Amino acid sequence: MSVFNRLLIILLDLLLLVAAGAVLLTAVGVTQPEQLAPTPWFVDRLVPFTQLDPTSWSWALGVSIVLLLVGLLLLFLELRPRPRESPRITLKQDGLGRVTVARDGVRELVDREAGRVAGVMEVRSRVEEDPAGLRILCRLSVDPTGSMPEMTQELQERLKVVVEQHLGRRVAEVSVDAQVAPLVSDRRAGRRVR
Repeated sequence: MSVFNRLLIILLDLLLLVAAGAVLLTAVGVTQPEQLAPTPWFVDRLVPFTQLDPTSWSWALGVSIVLLLVGLLLLFLELRPRPRESPRITLKQDGLGRVTVARDGVRELVDREAGRVAGVMEVRSRVEEDPAGLRILCRLSVDPTGSMPEMTQELQERLKVVVEQHLGRRVAEVSVDAQVAPLVSDRRAGRRVR
């Protein structure tokens, strides 16, 4: 929905809330129409709600409360932040259109492939787009009995080949931050390898 449409709905909803609130306050007798209405036209619309019979008063009260609740719900729904679309990586754009992939999907591919390298215990990766190509940044927890230089070399080569093969995009860099200790917990859990 466009910003204009959202603003229009919010404005109309605020008018609904003001009108329903004014009718409710007038019907209950909390205030007089002259105290609520800025214009004579609005006062003329509120005066009949001061002279209602019991049945009409009940209806006016019920409808006003329902309209207030619906208006508040609509206002809440319009003002809450929209869910963010997950960041995407453009694979290609040509005359036929654009092809994208979710960045989280690429990260999961990297994590899964890194987990297949012998000696890798836990993986957390990040994928970034760069004009030169994709940049893959991996944090690893590795088996202390293995050779870290061999393991990380195999990992870098494997990730570059797999990502370029699956996505058709050049991988400019594969950075690895390896450690023997388990990875410290952060916002998202790393992929554990069994």
